[in-house]
Amino acid sequence: MIATSCKARRADSESYSESPRVITDVPGRPGGFWGSHTHLVQIRFDKAVLLRWLGKRWAERVYGLLLAVKLLLCRSRFDAVVTGGGPCGMFFAWLQALVPWGRRPHVMVDCNWYVPRSRLRHWLKRLEVQAAAAVVDTFVVWASHEVEDYARAFNVGRHKFRYVPFHSTLDYYTYDLRDEGYLFAGGNYDRDFLTLVRAVTDCPVPTLIATTRRRELLGDTEVPEHVRIQGTTHEGFRQAMAAARLVVVPMANGLLHSGGQQTCLNAMVMGKPTIAVGRRWATDLIRHGDTGLIVDYEDVEGLRQAIQWVLNNPGEAQQMAARGQQHAAHFSTRRCMETIYRLALGA
Repeated sequence: MIATSCKARRADSESYSESPRVITDVPGRPGGFWGSHTHLVQIRFDKAVLLRWLGKRWAERVYGLLLAVKLLLCRSRFDAVVTGGGPCGMFFAWLQALVPWGRRPHVMVDCNWYVPRSRLRHWLKRLEVQAAAAVVDTFVVWASHEVEDYARAFNVGRHKFRYVPFHSTLDYYTYDLRDEGYLFAGGNYDRDFLTLVRAVTDCPVPTLIATTRRRELLGDTEVPEHVRIQGTTHEGFRQAMAAARLVVVPMANGLLHSGGQQTCLNAMVMGKPTIAVGRRWATDLIRHGDTGLIVDYEDVEGLRQAIQWVLNNPGEAQQMAARGQQHAAHFSTRRCMETIYRLALGA
């Protein structure tokens, strides 16, 4: 079934200006660079069935294996393969090791990996990455520190890792830019909302935290009345950011993988004064005091002072935001995807 589906889609590739040379499981918008220069492989299967039968963890693995097999069967018509860093990418790498004839260069993106707390699970994760590294040409990471940190954590040569700056994700979306006077922060993973809540406790700026994981991220922490915490949709998240006076990206300390790039860049593209918590990732995107503000991890007083500076110096803060907006324009989706495309083709 998988092979037949692959052959049936050959005609689809003829609609491109020239036959796409990169096959991928990473979606791209039709008409955009990634959609026009790559061929997306998918499986027309209802994931909900697997979720009911197997649960989320195993459903993702089974689906990833099926997709990896399809990529393997289709690879001969393409010059390179780009996958995500999840189950599909790992399975495809291992399959290429088992079936080396016809091997294609493989670039893996979205390598959002962590070090498990358990020694056994850490050892297994290290073996998993090392097995993939034997055949993967390049692991793309979104934070510059991850090149060294991943190489050390998984005992893999640093030459296997390549830092590519992340990109803003506001293309093709609409939102109403305005200033309703509140501080915005959001996200469900790797956030340190506890430091933010403590910073604004004695700084009565209306604060909106958009998350669906209040209990996991804040526990039983007492939240001031001027702080509102609620979940939202992707559209609601963008609009809440667009209507804020300033945006804080409070990231958690002590993690191997650094997130927050998308929220940070989107806030800057919107022209919002942006405060990032965590120097080791934020310095990739922000020049402190020039295009935004950077605060150390878990620095409550430093974050409070940064927030108060933005509120007490609106003119200077807006000039900083304008410089940040101009700077963030260079972190475009097209630039990012072209870089990955060239890496896949060996440029």
